[in-house]
Order: sequence, then structure tokens, then C-alpha cells
Amino acid sequence: MNLIGKKEFSSMLITLMSVKLLLSYPLNLIKNSGNAAWIQMIFVTLICLLIFKVTTMLYEKKINIIELAGIHGNKAVRIIVGLLIFIALFLNMVSVMRIFPESVKIVLLPDVETDIIIGVCTLTVFIGAMLGIESAVRINYIFLPICGILLAAFLLLLLPYYKIENILPLFGNGGTNIFLKGISGLSVFSDIIVLNILLAYSKNIREARDSGYRAIIISGTVGVLTTLVYGLIYPYPVSKNFVLPIYQITRMINLSSFFNRFEALFQFIWSILVFLYGTIYVYMLCFVWQTTFGLKYIRPLFLPVVLLVSAVALIPQSIMDANNMERVFENISYPIAFLLPIIIGAIDKRKGIKENESS
Repeated sequence: MNLIGKKEFSSMLITLMSVKLLLSYPLNLIKNSGNAAWIQMIFVTLICLLIFKVTTMLYEKKINIIELAGIHGNKAVRIIVGLLIFIALFLNMVSVMRIFPESVKIVLLPDVETDIIIGVCTLTVFIGAMLGIESAVRINYIFLPICGILLAAFLLLLLPYYKIENILPLFGNGGTNIFLKGISGLSVFSDIIVLNILLAYSKNIREARDSGYRAIIISGTVGVLTTLVYGLIYPYPVSKNFVLPIYQITRMINLSSFFNRFEALFQFIWSILVFLYGTIYVYMLCFVWQTTFGLKYIRPLFLPVVLLVSAVALIPQSIMDANNMERVFENISYPIAFLLPIIIGAIDKRKGIKENESS
């Protein structure tokens, strides 16, 4: 893999984090905080920035967490850390690859079985991974600004439907839900672990840090805006009744008799983002496995990983089962994604200080 520029790195991370915001993630916030989900989103964004600040203070080398674990431990430690990261990434990807086909079925292909849609998604992601992550990163860098423009237009077109009274009381289901139970909302940022894994492919550690900060702030802003707009349109508890909140509000836009299905356009944009997400994630899973076990080639891993993801994604029988599975998986993956880099980074920092003192 060639070096990835700062802007490309940021764009990749924004896509990985924002894809969840377009699916069922906002529903989980609303069930917890009511129409104060946007406040919970601000809170978890600030917490994520704080955690990322602590993590970056511990890292001064362009070495990813798996290799760093191998340097300060033995081969067994390296394998354990690698497997934990693989599990975290795997659970993240399965959640998206299961919920997304349900949205396709609802919006575009109501008569097609979900299993067939998952199969097509799997094939597309496999082809993308075979073409290489560099292609996916470049396409994503070009495509993401188009998504940003569409999102801005989308929010403006919904202005006539906004009602301030819908987000009152301001703290929704209460401060306890927002600021204590709401910490699980950090799961949307768990993809930041990808930055650590690909540290060696950034130009320098400073650019990697800047990319991380930019991605967290932009993704957090998108999350705040989308949950706020949804809350402004649908009062609570009506707002917790829709499994795909963003899809629900896209249905309200009707520009003319010639263009009255804005949700189909939005689904097209989602589809491209999810395929880019899947391509990057398949590569990352294989890269983690390759790094963990010191394998020479990565391409033979693509097919087994894709098949494994699709097999697990087929387990839930309905969209509600898929949503419940997503919540369980997220609660497993985000502690790994945030705590493991801090632990390994702290060990590296401590040993570095001891080496300097002894010298």
C-alpha cells in the first residue's frame, strides 16, 4: 500500500463513521435520550475527542498497535491484541452489512429477499477489495464532497417541517440517560481504530493526528445535525417508532411531480458509501490478520473474510433482530477500539521513559 494523504485519510475515516449515522444508529440514541439525542451526540463527540487526545499523547511512533504489542510483549501478546482488533472490526462490519440490505429492501427492492441483497452486497465488496484499498480511498475522496452537498440540500429542503416544540423538554429522557447511559453512543466513533492500524501509511504522526481530529469533528457534526433535524420533525415518542430515521425523513421531500422519491436518490448515495465502507473494511480485516500472523500475502484472505461476514450477517431473521444484534456488537467493539490503543500506548510510553532514565 502507498502512503495515504491527510485529506484522503480524513475522508476515509469520515465515511467509516458516518455510514452508521445513515442507518439505525440514530434510533438507538433516540430510544435512550428521546429527542435530546442531538445533545447526547454532542456529548459523545466531546468524549471521543478527549479519548483521542489522550491516545495521541501516548503515541510518538508510526507503528500500529499490533506491531507495538509484539515489540513490548511476546508473540502470544501480539496475537491476542490482533485478534481483539479483528473481532472489533468484524463486529462493526457485520452490523452495517446486515442493516444496509434491509434499507435497500424497504426503499428500492421490496419484492427481493434480503438474503439475495446480502449476496449482491458481498460480491460487490469482494470485487472492490480485489481492486485494492487505494482505489477505494481515492474514489471515496472524490465522492464524499458530493455527499456533503447533498446532505446540506437535504437539511435545507426539510426546513418547512421543523417544529421547535418537538425537541422540548430540552433534555428529553433526562440527564442520566444522556450523560451516563449515553456513553454507549461512542460506538459510532469506534472506526477511529483504523487510523491506528494504518499509522505506517500516513506521511507522519502529525498528519495522522490531524486526520483523526478532523474526522471526529465532521462526523460528530453530521450526527448532531441529523439527529436534531429528525427530532425537530417527529415528536417523541413517535420518533422512536422508525427503524431507519434518516430514510423516514427523506420520504417527506417532494420537489415536484417529476421528482417525488428523494429517498431513492438518497438510497443510491448510501449504497455507494456502504460499498466503499465494505471494501475498506474487508481490506482492514485481512490486513489485521496478515499483520497478526506475519503472513506474506493478503489477497488470498479476501474471499474467506467476505464469506464469514456474509454468513454472520444472515443470522438475524428480521430488521428488528438485526438492530438488536447491532446494539450488542457495538457494545463489544467500542471498548476494544478505545481502550486497547490507550493501554498499549501507555505501556510503550512507560518503557520509553524507563529506557531514557537508564541511558
